[in-house]
Amino acid sequence: IGFVSGEHITPAVTFSFLIRGEMSFASAIMYMLAQFFGAFIGALFLYASVVGLTTGCEGNTADQIDDGANVRLCSASCTLDENDVFGDCGAPFGLGANTVSGAIGQGSAFIAELIGTFVLVFTVLMAAVHKSNGSGPNAAPIAIGWSVMLAHLVLVPLTGCGINPARTFGPAIVALISGTNTFIRGAWVYYVAPFAGSLCATLSYEIIFKNVPTVEDDEAV
Repeated sequence: IGFVSGEHITPAVTFSFLIRGEMSFASAIMYMLAQFFGAFIGALFLYASVVGLTTGCEGNTADQIDDGANVRLCSASCTLDENDVFGDCGAPFGLGANTVSGAIGQGSAFIAELIGTFVLVFTVLMAAVHKSNGSGPNAAPIAIGWSVMLAHLVLVPLTGCGINPARTFGPAIVALISGTNTFIRGAWVYYVAPFAGSLCATLSYEIIFKNVPTVEDDEAV
């Protein structure tokens, strides 16, 4: 969809284009609404695909469930009464909704998500937007994909790697509808840090890198 809409996918990238003056406020809002709605629809499809995984959990104890993987599934997805019997089950594993690890504070999670989003947005600007990036039409998606992978490798153990408010929003809402509340400690991080990271990346690009002379410019002189 790159030739159709620019394939922003995340509001963090759209926000960068907005503050750079590349799109109007109305267009940015429409992009973001589409991104949040798309994430919601995607999460609905995911829920429909996995909702049956917890069928064998309700009414059983961990000892009555043979497979260790299923025990972990039930523990992560269902309530547990005073008799250690699994009760009501929500979305399996919360549909992978982002949560802040108990090993780090919310401030640390904010900084981690900010840096992850910075890497993503800065890569987009340098590889796909800069007029003299030197990459062919197929190189930018590869660079952007690697930046997303790098962010996931570092952030998954800490925050689940949001870096995209829409990606966080979709599973969280569907999980909430199914009975699993993921709007808990540190939920605000996933809706603030990506925009802060996008702002930092955009300012870095505009102030430092946008007008850096290129090899072609030096040869012309």
